[in-house]
Amino acid sequence: YFRIAGERLLGEKMKHSHGHFALRAAARLTIAAIAASSFSINAEESLDSITVTANRMPSENVLAATTVITRSDIERLQITDLPTLLSRQPGVDIATSGGIGKQSSIFMRGTNSSHVLVLVDGVKWYSATAGSPAIQDFPVEQIERVEIVRGPRSGLYGAEAIGGVIQIFTRKGQQGVTPYAKVSYGSHDSKQVSAGVSGGNEQTSYNLSFNHQSTDGISSIKLNNPDKDSYRNNSASLNLDHNFSDTFNVGINYLRAEGFNDYDSGFDSIGRYKEESVQQVIGFKSQLDINDLWQLNVNISESRDQRDDFTYGATNTRHRFASVSNLLELNDNHVVNIGLDYSVDDVDGDTTYNEDSRDNKAAFLSWNGKANKHNWLLSARHDDNEAYGTHNTGTAEWGYLLQEGLKFVASAGTGFKSPTFNDLYHPFGSNPDLKHEESKSFGLGLMGSVENINWELHAYQTKIDDLIVANAPFYIPENVDKAKIKGIEFEVSTVVASLDIAANVSFLKPEDETTGNILARRAQRLANLHADKQWGAWSTGASWKLRGHSFDDAANTTRLGGYGLVDIRAGYQLDRDWQLQASVSNLFDKEYQTVNNYNSLDRTAMLTISYKP
Repeated sequence: YFRIAGERLLGEKMKHSHGHFALRAAARLTIAAIAASSFSINAEESLDSITVTANRMPSENVLAATTVITRSDIERLQITDLPTLLSRQPGVDIATSGGIGKQSSIFMRGTNSSHVLVLVDGVKWYSATAGSPAIQDFPVEQIERVEIVRGPRSGLYGAEAIGGVIQIFTRKGQQGVTPYAKVSYGSHDSKQVSAGVSGGNEQTSYNLSFNHQSTDGISSIKLNNPDKDSYRNNSASLNLDHNFSDTFNVGINYLRAEGFNDYDSGFDSIGRYKEESVQQVIGFKSQLDINDLWQLNVNISESRDQRDDFTYGATNTRHRFASVSNLLELNDNHVVNIGLDYSVDDVDGDTTYNEDSRDNKAAFLSWNGKANKHNWLLSARHDDNEAYGTHNTGTAEWGYLLQEGLKFVASAGTGFKSPTFNDLYHPFGSNPDLKHEESKSFGLGLMGSVENINWELHAYQTKIDDLIVANAPFYIPENVDKAKIKGIEFEVSTVVASLDIAANVSFLKPEDETTGNILARRAQRLANLHADKQWGAWSTGASWKLRGHSFDDAANTTRLGGYGLVDIRAGYQLDRDWQLQASVSNLFDKEYQTVNNYNSLDRTAMLTISYKP
């Protein structure tokens, strides 16, 4: 009961504790966001100018605030876990209950952790009981790129996409046969071993990779049990694409990550808790060019979040999804996307729910257009949810080229989020009378490029009605609050004396309008600075992360102090195939918390040798 209550604390949807889980449009001005997030652009990444997440279609005409993290960015930053990688991006705040592998929550633009839709190779990945994915269990070594779209996308994707969308693309194949491998060792007896092979020809491409990660960890909680809470994760992924002809392509993707986690509870002093988990994503896609104007896409997928807690029992959620979409390229400047979505969520395990399955049917239409100095995206979507009936959502974005190197953008969007199975049906502390949440968002922005300086400025406001909160002492979820979130984001990138510099700053006020308090576990100030330099066989870099104070509770009585973290890194190319890397995170050994009474990692070091022909 206390475990569930604690996870529901202060408006964040209940999660299974302690184990859960585009480059921007290329043309001229929108390159700014890409440069800011990717630090530098090279020739072999030129295809990254086409993104698919922001507009739900391949597009260079992207107006939404978008960040792209490439494989080379991950390797340069030398980050080994997904929560840390995401926390270095603009508008993204992460709260973690301990070290590597411990429960982590995403707060994008101040919205709830269940207000971010996470996709893996186009497959929705989340827990139907918790309402969000176990991002701490996703292996970074399996990632090819990440596209982060900030702002509402329910008009394209449906529920969850109130705060934004994160799409993870796993490693893909390429022509020829290329093996690769990496071995790392560092503080807290942390180990990582990965290996894979990428290959293919003009018709077929494939990638198969394996990864092992383990650490003795730190003591998660400060109150008691000063033991080390270990974590390990074994994962495998497969991507296979085949062109049957110039007009017909099919592909499959598979990822499975098995985790084992020790954790502490903040509500008792029993000692160690243990949990095993499985995150699995399977997808099938086909693409048929019926003629020069019409492309038919069919996607069928399934994602699973399965966990067996040695104390609280087993839970298994499954999300099955099918989609048919029609891309109509009317001409070079106008593309229309018309489609149907169908999904089913199922819950199974040791806990008995009054309802353990529900489906959602949807139809959507979007228009991506351009004329003279104007470009736009208009989308509309109709959802029919088995539990909550019909919902209509939409997105409208408009961009205007003020002059060469300067674009103005304006946007509006609506969204909704249905309560989770835990909110509605869990035998301890649920509320079957909950309403769904609804949101309205507005935004204005400027995108600029002057010589070697690329920058973006975005201002936004989001209002959420019937926000679900669960306050002390009984932690029963209720629709009692309205939330208003106002924010400004700025990002810039440039090159000074061969030094690649990128920075982003976010100011926001995530406010509960009923009480005037700040929403729990969300900082009002975020900033990141990255600097990297390459000369000859050597590369060096440093990052500085700043996070303002936050509150751990809805009443704003438990204040968590702000902090700054410095990371440094270096690399040496031993020869054309072998590279040696070293990094130190939290260089000055800063003590800080993002969840009350839970420790964060101290100073850690990692040494890596990698083989990449």
